[in-house]
Amino acid sequence: MNRWKTVVGVLLIFMLGGLIGSLATGWGLKHRHPLFRKNPENRVAYIMKRLSDRLDLTDDQKPEVEVLVRRIDELMREYFRKQRAEMHRLLDRETEAIKPLLTPVQQEKFDRYRKELEAKRRERDGAPAPARAVQPEQASAPASSEP
Repeated sequence: MNRWKTVVGVLLIFMLGGLIGSLATGWGLKHRHPLFRKNPENRVAYIMKRLSDRLDLTDDQKPEVEVLVRRIDELMREYFRKQRAEMHRLLDRETEAIKPLLTPVQQEKFDRYRKELEAKRRERDGAPAPARAVQPEQASAPASSEP
């Protein structure tokens, strides 16, 4: 019995170490590394510094390269905006399939839960909520009389 406790304890320590390491790395990249910051100017300046240092860009080349780096950055941001919007539409559509399986009380809880998640996402992204059409059954559904 003591042998199993030791093995489980060691495995648990390794698993927790991996989890903490992953979380710390993600936080560090998001908050410390210039490529993961939201400010495009910081990102462009970081990339330009790296390119300039590694390629020994001349003063004549730097402005031309910077224009291209800015264009690439804008194209990438636009691509990710579209992908994020498509992902949210997909999630909205697919999570609606859960509702018919739920009781009316569970459906209300589910709707509240989804609104909370959406509010957290908006707060995290700093973006306004996407306009969503109200489903006909939601607009005409009577309020539940249960507490």
